[in-house]
Amino acid sequence: MQEKLQIGNLEVISLMDMVPPPRSPDDFFPDVDIALWDPYKDEVLDKGLVQLYYGSFIVRSNGKIVLVDTGIGPGPHPTRGNQKGDLLNDLIRTGIMPGDIDIVVHSHLHIDHVGWNLDLSSDPPIPYFPNARYLVPSLDWDYFTRPENLINAPWVSENVIPLESLSLMDLFGDGFNVTDEITSLLTPGHTPGHMSFILSSGGEKAAIVGDAIHSKVQISEPSWSAGVDVDKTASEKSRLDLIDRSISQDMIIAAGHFHPDEHFGRVHIDNNVMKWKAL
Repeated sequence: MQEKLQIGNLEVISLMDMVPPPRSPDDFFPDVDIALWDPYKDEVLDKGLVQLYYGSFIVRSNGKIVLVDTGIGPGPHPTRGNQKGDLLNDLIRTGIMPGDIDIVVHSHLHIDHVGWNLDLSSDPPIPYFPNARYLVPSLDWDYFTRPENLINAPWVSENVIPLESLSLMDLFGDGFNVTDEITSLLTPGHTPGHMSFILSSGGEKAAIVGDAIHSKVQISEPSWSAGVDVDKTASEKSRLDLIDRSISQDMIIAAGHFHPDEHFGRVHIDNNVMKWKAL
């Protein structure tokens, strides 16, 4: 497992929050005929199932410590086999304390990306990262805070909306400079305001892609979209853009849902097929 990555002057550290229960391929990718998995069942599937990982990333940039996504939270989580998240312990293991985080930035507002925002055992809730500004994609904020969407996303009410009343939250859009070396890139489809983050320093580039790419099978099959993607056409377009950037710009991709041994990698072409090559 490559845990750390250097991009010019940037340092990227991979963190793990939780390994959720695996899912059947036709459950995760409901529009994909199960027979189409045959070429990938040995390389991608784990005992015939799709296994995701809930990973986050630390980026050290311009003297700031930035946390990209906050995992699913402490739990236990009934929808994930009553498992518990472990992000804070994994963070501390790297020598970084929660109070050291300067900026928390979200790729989007799904439950497994906002869970360690606030300690809900306190009344009122208090931030797990007490010295951080929390950055939220404005398009996702607009989408998830609509009453018809909020009713199906209670985690937004619990872990995101209170950030506003606590004066800890800033909204951001496409092309926002988190630091001079970290820029947001709108990659919609999974959610309306889904963001990836382009890291650029010393002539080198990487992208933290959030849920624009869930599984390495989507490198070879970019048209395969997760069932929860709200706009599957846009999701494919966003994936293809990131894949093209990786190939044409030699850009590293950091994918938090990939196996920890493969969180960092590049796309390469083998016999006219796009494939994932871990660092």
